[in-house]
Amino acid sequence: MTATLLIRLRDWAVDTFTCESEFEAAGAMADATRWGWLPALSGVSAGADHARSEHVGKVSGRN
Repeated sequence: MTATLLIRLRDWAVDTFTCESEFEAAGAMADATRWGWLPALSGVSAGADHARSEHVGKVSGRN
């Protein structure tokens, strides 16, 4: 039973994390590069908002 479970787990992992064709692989790479920048952009956006609010606070004398 343990061997069968490990074989099924290996087969599932191979099916899940490999691509059938070069076109599928190219599509997966395009999706990764298309959406991979979003976390970095959201961090820049949050940092810009924070910097803007800090600047306004210091200019107005609140800080």
